[in-house]
Amino acid sequence: MIKTCQNCKTDFIIEGEDLGFYKKIDVPPPTFCPECRRQRRLTWRNDINLYSRSCGLCKKSIVSIYSPNKPSPVYCQKCWWSDQWDPKDYAKDYDFSKPFFVQFKELYDSVPALALVNDDGIGSVNCEYTQDFAFSKNCYMSFIGWKAEDCLYDHYVVGGKELVDCSDSMGGSELTYENIYTEQCYQCKYVYYSASCSNCAFCYDCKDCSDCFMSVGLRHKKYYFKNQPYQKEEYEKIVAEYKLDAFSGVSKAKEEFMPFFLQYPRKYANMKNCANCTGDAILNGKNSQHCFNVQRPEDSKYIQNSDTPKDCYDLSVGGELNQCYEGITPDHSYRAFFSIFSWKNNEVAYVDGCHSSKYLFGCCGMKKSTYSILNKQYSKEDYEEMVVKIKEQMKTMPYIDKRGIVYDYGEFFPSELSHFAYNESVANEFLPMAKDAAIKSGFNWEESSHLTQGKETLKLNQIPDSISEISGDILKEILACKDCSRNYRIIPRELELYKQMNVPIPRQCFYCRHKARFEFRNPYKLWQRKCMCEGSVSGAYKNTNTHFHEVSSCPNEFETSYAPNRPEVVYCEQCYNAEVV
Repeated sequence: MIKTCQNCKTDFIIEGEDLGFYKKIDVPPPTFCPECRRQRRLTWRNDINLYSRSCGLCKKSIVSIYSPNKPSPVYCQKCWWSDQWDPKDYAKDYDFSKPFFVQFKELYDSVPALALVNDDGIGSVNCEYTQDFAFSKNCYMSFIGWKAEDCLYDHYVVGGKELVDCSDSMGGSELTYENIYTEQCYQCKYVYYSASCSNCAFCYDCKDCSDCFMSVGLRHKKYYFKNQPYQKEEYEKIVAEYKLDAFSGVSKAKEEFMPFFLQYPRKYANMKNCANCTGDAILNGKNSQHCFNVQRPEDSKYIQNSDTPKDCYDLSVGGELNQCYEGITPDHSYRAFFSIFSWKNNEVAYVDGCHSSKYLFGCCGMKKSTYSILNKQYSKEDYEEMVVKIKEQMKTMPYIDKRGIVYDYGEFFPSELSHFAYNESVANEFLPMAKDAAIKSGFNWEESSHLTQGKETLKLNQIPDSISEISGDILKEILACKDCSRNYRIIPRELELYKQMNVPIPRQCFYCRHKARFEFRNPYKLWQRKCMCEGSVSGAYKNTNTHFHEVSSCPNEFETSYAPNRPEVVYCEQCYNAEVV
C-alpha cells in the first residue's frame, strides 16, 4: 500500500506485514510517514531542558521538565506518588458533541504532572537532576538511564559508573569521558562505537583493545598509535607528547583524529547477533526493521532507544514491551497504544502518566486503575460499549489542527497540544528547525528566557590549560560557553572526576557538549546504498586483504544510516570483516 503523508506530503509504503500488525491490534494504517510519526511523538518528550519551579502541592522548590508557564500543575516525586491526591477527582464525563482530543487536552491541562520521571528517593539516591532515570546513585544532569552510579552529564546509560559526558554507554563501563556508543569500556576517553577497551583515547570501532591511541578498527591490540604497533615506552612517549591533560592538547588531537578516522572503512550498520534486521546499533535482534539503538528486538519496526520490544511498532524509548504501538516509554506494558510515560499497563490507549493499570482510554495520572475513560471509572460492560462509541466518534468528528491535519482514531496526540514547545522537545534534536520554520509547520515555540548569560567571573582565556593547574578555586567561578555564551559552573564531584581521568575543564556548557555528541552520531534514518569496496587496489580505501569479489567492484547492496553524500567509506559486512575482523 502506498500512502501520502498528511504532514510532509511525501509518499510512503505500508508493507504487507505492517497491515498484519495493524489488523492484529485493531488500528487503521497510519496517515503520517514513519519520520513524521517519530517527529510528532518526540514533540511530547523533553529530556534535557530543566526548570526551577514550586511543587503545586507541598510548595517546595523543585526541578522540573515543565517550565513555570505551563498550564498543568506540577508535583514533586513524593507528592505525585503519595495518597494526598486522587487523579479520579479530575474525572470528566465524555461529551460526544466535542472531539476526543479537545476533551483529552482539558484533562491533560488539569491533572498534576510528575515534575521529573525518575525514582529519586525511592529506587535511586541523590539523583534529583535526572530525567527518565531509575535505580541509580549520585547522578547529576544525566538523562535516560538506569543502574548507574556517579555519572554526570550523560545520555542513555545502562549500568555505568563514574561516566562523564557519555552517550549510549552500555554494559557497565567505568571511568570514561566523552564516549559515544561504547560497551564495557574502562578508563577510556574520546572513544566511539567500541567495546571492551581500556586506557584508550581517540579510538573508533575498536574491540578488546588496551592502550591504543588515535586508531580505527582494531581488534585485540595493545600499544597502537594510528593503527601501527609500538613498544610500550615508545607508545607512552607519543601519548605524553599530545598532552591530553590540557585543552590545547585535546583540541590538537581532535583536529588530527577526524580526518584520520575517515580514511578507514566502516560497516554499513552496527549490529551484533542479529537476524533479518535493519537499522543501526542493534544487539541480539530478530526480524526487526528500522530499529536504532535497540537491544533484543523481535518482530518489531520503527523502534528507537529500547530494550526487549516484541511485536511492537513506532516506539521512542521503552523496555520489555509486547504489542505496543505509538508510544513514549511504555515500559513493561502489553498492548499500550498512544501512550506517554506510562508503565506496567495492559490494554490502554491515549494515556499520559498512567501506571499499573488496565483498560484505560484517554486518562492522565491514573495508578492501579481499571475501566476508566477521562479518569472516570465505569463497569466493564459500560467501558467496552463507550470505547467502541468513542472510536467511531473520533472517525466522524475528528480533531483538525491549525494546519488542517485530521486526527481521528489511530493517530498519536497532535503536537500542538503538547506541553512542550518544539525547541524544548527531543524532536528538535533529531530534526532541528529554526523558529520560523517550526511555527510555520504548526509547532509551538518557547523563548529560552531561563538561560543565564553575561554573569561569568572567569573568561575562557583565563582558564588554566591543563587540569593539573586547576585548583579548587574553579568551583567558585562562573564560566561562559564558547559556543552559546550560556553560563555554567563546575561542581565538586565533576572536578574530582576530571582530575581522576586527567582531562581538561570543558569550554562548552552541558547543552552544547550534548549537541556535539548528538551530531556525531548517525541519524535514525536509512538509505539504500551499494558497498564502496572497488577491489584490492583502486577505490577510496586500499584493501589489505583479498575479498570475495577479488579485484572487481563488490555487488552487495544494503540499507544504512550513512547518507550517500557523507564522506565515510561504507562497506558491506563481508568486505568490512575481511579488513578489520
